[in-house]
Amino acid sequence: MARNASRALACIATVLQYGALLVAAVQTWPSSMDELEDIMFLNNGYRARNFAFEVTPCSFSSAGPGRIAAAEWLRTAFHDMATGSVYTGIGGLDGSLMYELGGDNIGAAFATTLSTYAPFLTSRSSLSDIIAMGVYTAVRTCGGLPVPIRTGRIDATAAGPPGVPLPQNSLYTFEQQFLRTGFNTTEMIAVTACGHTIGGVHAVNFPQIVPVGSAPPNDYVLFDSTTVFDEKIASQYVAGTETDPLDVGACVASARCSDVRVFAADGNVTMTALANPATFQSTCQTMLQKMIEVVPAGTVLTDPIVAYDIKPNALQLTLLDGGSNMTFSGEIRVRTTVRPASQILSVQLVYNDRTGGNACGSCTIGSTEAGTATGFDDSFSFYGFSAQIPTSSSISAFNVLVTLVGGGTELHNNNGGGFPVQDTIMLQSPQSCLNGNGLTVVAAVRNTQTTPSVSLNLTTTVSRGTGIPVPALQVTSVPMTQISTVGPYNIYTANTPLDQSRAVNYKFDVLIGSGASIVADSFKNTNDLFGTCSTLGSGGGSTTTSISSSTAAASSTAVSTSTTSVTSSTTTTHTTTSSTVTTTTSVTSSTPTTLTTTSSTVTTSSSTPKPTISGYTYQGCMVDNISGRVLTGKSTSTSTTTYASCAAFCAGYNYMGLEYSSECWCGNSYANPTSLAPDTDCSFPCSGSASEVCGAGNRLTMFQNNIQVPLPSNATIPGYGYSGCYTDGPNGRLLSAKSYANGASMSIEACAAFCAGYTYFGTEYADECYCGMGFAYATTKDAEADCNMVCSGNGTEICGAGNRLSVYQAGAP
Repeated sequence: MARNASRALACIATVLQYGALLVAAVQTWPSSMDELEDIMFLNNGYRARNFAFEVTPCSFSSAGPGRIAAAEWLRTAFHDMATGSVYTGIGGLDGSLMYELGGDNIGAAFATTLSTYAPFLTSRSSLSDIIAMGVYTAVRTCGGLPVPIRTGRIDATAAGPPGVPLPQNSLYTFEQQFLRTGFNTTEMIAVTACGHTIGGVHAVNFPQIVPVGSAPPNDYVLFDSTTVFDEKIASQYVAGTETDPLDVGACVASARCSDVRVFAADGNVTMTALANPATFQSTCQTMLQKMIEVVPAGTVLTDPIVAYDIKPNALQLTLLDGGSNMTFSGEIRVRTTVRPASQILSVQLVYNDRTGGNACGSCTIGSTEAGTATGFDDSFSFYGFSAQIPTSSSISAFNVLVTLVGGGTELHNNNGGGFPVQDTIMLQSPQSCLNGNGLTVVAAVRNTQTTPSVSLNLTTTVSRGTGIPVPALQVTSVPMTQISTVGPYNIYTANTPLDQSRAVNYKFDVLIGSGASIVADSFKNTNDLFGTCSTLGSGGGSTTTSISSSTAAASSTAVSTSTTSVTSSTTTTHTTTSSTVTTTTSVTSSTPTTLTTTSSTVTTSSSTPKPTISGYTYQGCMVDNISGRVLTGKSTSTSTTTYASCAAFCAGYNYMGLEYSSECWCGNSYANPTSLAPDTDCSFPCSGSASEVCGAGNRLTMFQNNIQVPLPSNATIPGYGYSGCYTDGPNGRLLSAKSYANGASMSIEACAAFCAGYTYFGTEYADECYCGMGFAYATTKDAEADCNMVCSGNGTEICGAGNRLSVYQAGAP
């Protein structure tokens, strides 16, 4: 079924007339997009945000074989956008999909994706911006060009109108639906092809397209012959060799061949052009940017995010005992993509005093390297610093001086204004704590502020209701009470109870003023606080100021709470601008005063029954981490999760853990460090049984199988020796001569037989086998614990993991 080609390049040029890709100047710090900039660029290493973890490598999904998370992330963005209207200004990429699951949005992919995104929802990163970021991340991890990301989207508070394109629609209906979102026929063809270059169709969702049982072992048919972001969806269509289930096969009889209907809409002109690899990549870069920028009327998007060359991180001023000095600490992140870390001799801060002058004397602070991080296209080094500064002179801003090994220097002044620091109000981290008494927060406020209104704003997540996988943000405002004066600073405190099971997800600010005059020390994480509040000495005498229970009660009762699902990075600009730099200041005082506070540990009542299930022993409520899961054998998430269903799913594993109501995790050992949390931390009812407890956010209700399963190990293969666990992808396969996947019966022996005659073979992601005469590129040997997935056909053997290859070498001992 070969297609004829004509006018191809002229047509594709029309698509590109949407506009050249926006080229942005580096944003001034602090910016409303700072949180999303971290999420976008810090994939691995120090301070990694791990947003790309669930889509690395491109073929990966923590839901198991037969699912491709990257494809699901692309589809999620399209479905969220697809009901928007450029005519009415209603809808578009606004997060309304979370209210629209089911119906036209068929399958588990959307709920899984939104659940993956949920932990990244904050006052500085809306769900809709995160969905857009998911497009950049999915495309980049699969080998596509980077899609520019602009921020500022505002989340919807209810479902949008219907109108998602469906396979059974006529071409006329498709054209009208795409015109409604601003796409002409050529653009409709292009964006459909770009969306269908990865992923496929599941029989469980579309049995008229992929009949149940017709595509073993997972009843899943790919759109083309590869699992990467390439032109094969177009080139195979043009050549007549396509396997696209929306083009050939059962879709013909059921009149659901929607891809061929769309692709042929202009006589195959656009598809012929897209068969060219370079044209496909550049067109998709443009079309996917356009797709994620279909937003409700009134939404003002920022310039595209670009990586800072220099970015401050975790800045903190802290008042010291006696009040004459304060500590200024934090990190400077330096982009090393074009400036290798090996060429950096030193990184220094050159700062101005409180008035903008140099009463501080030399006014320089040195630093030491703290760690390195990488993204898809950039690398970074972090330089930590800590120095004492007199409170009499303090600090207002700083520049960063980078000295290179060859003697050259770079002075970075944040687009001319320096990197700002405010000391009007500052969190006192050492005097603040989180424990069984709740959250205690202490702040220092300069006494030049007349009749100040000082408050603690606590932002957390609360459920939106059954079936909605993304929580809402709830902001609780607690008045802070003055408890002492230390020199030119007044000390304020507030205490508020917390739901300990979700405390890891709490953000908080201390602020003074109102409206446009607000000054805040903001976006702090309760997880960074210690369990005991320290004291603050005033510089003499023995008088202490303590936070009494009555003070705490007063602070925690006079509160106001608001819940909102509308979040936008632009709505927090005034807070970000004045307070991204966290500050604390110490001053002298003629009145001896010391701040003290009591704390207690969380205990579990002995009368609380322990979770039980036949054949398993309860291990406790364990801490989990999205960036390093405790159990990595396999996992699932359903609306009917119970102890029994999880035990059945994890049959053959030593451990099972239940998390966040609906998740079930399996493993033969703990793949990453964990610790025992109070039983009360695990407080979420199971999605399939309200009488059972299924963990909480970052908490696992953990059970151990009473029948111990032999721990898997590396196999002994005649003629080969085990070489190690190696990083594979995402920029091409380490062993690239040939490969195959077998979701039901992969083993080390089977892979060795398949790769007979090759110097190396390796297994990955439980069911994949790769062969090669040598490594295709330089890579690193990783910790053996990184290769932790058992082979799909032999539970006693290790077959790599996501992005990890268990490698065997011919002739090796």
